Amino acid sequence: MRKLKPSQYLAEYYPGAGYCTKTVINWIKRGKIKGEQTPTDRWLVVVEDSKSTKITELVKLLEASV
Repeated sequence: MRKLKPSQYLAEYYPGAGYCTKTVINWIKRGKIKGEQTPTDRWLVVVEDSKSTKITELVKLLEASV
């Protein structure tokens, strides 16, 4: 799991789309994407790493086979 600033999220997942960071914050508030607010009132987008998800799935498969 990674936590990205809204600007980093846009640069990685929506490059050149023209969205602004306020749009990402609105998506978090509406529940369209996962996110959290820091104690300093900044917003972070919570992104599941595909690598960590695959590793978790493999570990579950191995544990099930034992």
